[in-house]
Amino acid sequence: MFHRVVAPVLCLALTTSAALAESRSEPELETLFADLDRQLFEVVFNDCDLDAAAALVAEDLEFYHDQGGATHSREAFLGNVERNICSREEPLRRDLVPGSMRIEPLRSGGELYGVIQFGAHTFTILHDDGSETLSGQADFANLWLLGDDGDWVLSRVLSYAHRAPD
Repeated sequence: MFHRVVAPVLCLALTTSAALAESRSEPELETLFADLDRQLFEVVFNDCDLDAAAALVAEDLEFYHDQGGATHSREAFLGNVERNICSREEPLRRDLVPGSMRIEPLRSGGELYGVIQFGAHTFTILHDDGSETLSGQADFANLWLLGDDGDWVLSRVLSYAHRAPD
């Protein structure tokens, strides 16, 4: 009896561990999401290109910020970007902390349908005189979903642990 119960449980645990290891070693996905991350923050922070930002986020985007509250649509998110990022007298630059990004692929029936992206980033104020001031850092978890058209869209965002720079 012991072997009939333990063997299947052990087999399941080993299969699950192997699947988890495989999901963390997908360099093509890591490269893709590093690029999507760069694109998103380039169009939001550097260019304030709201049309390009809109193409990267889901219409029903949910954005949860530990200091700014919750946003429940693409339209509300873009409005916040316009008010809080694009309208600043001194622009901000967002930088992904090197080595902090991690992705976890999501599959259904073996088919990839989403990715959870984790990471940390810093924010720098760009002064008119060319100087820069590191203003803060935070952690994030993003849920990206693969659309029917094959494009990835940002669907859910957790932006948390905002703090003064180290």
